[in-house]
Amino acid sequence: MSATLVSEAKKLIASIERKINEIERELGDPLLYLDKDNFDKVLSKYRVVVVEFSAPWCNPCKAYTPVFKRVARKLASPEKGIVFAYLDTDKAAEIADRYNVENIPSTIIFVNGHIADVIIGATQESKLEERVRNIIKEVIRE
Repeated sequence: MSATLVSEAKKLIASIERKINEIERELGDPLLYLDKDNFDKVLSKYRVVVVEFSAPWCNPCKAYTPVFKRVARKLASPEKGIVFAYLDTDKAAEIADRYNVENIPSTIIFVNGHIADVIIGATQESKLEERVRNIIKEVIRE
């Protein structure tokens, strides 16, 4: 590949990333951000809490977080007791340890403060959505 082609590709990627970030800002962030101080409070306040255990340096996590946010935008409903949250495992290692999170990203779906499902690693949007929907159907009769 020529240097010109590589340069043009990099410019295009940067332009797409800027546009994605702009759209993300317009849509707003659908996630709650958890730490050791608010984790237990959030679990006790909401019936279904879907938590992405992650870290900012983790490349698979960086790829998974936008997927997680898209599902959150579809399914989160704080008024019905359903929220999606992000936990930085570097800043809250004791919580990650409490739930035996050894691989990131990991997603844990809590129902009434108890683990209902665990997804280790990045997963497809459709798979994540399906698993969360199944739990919501069981917990919240609409």
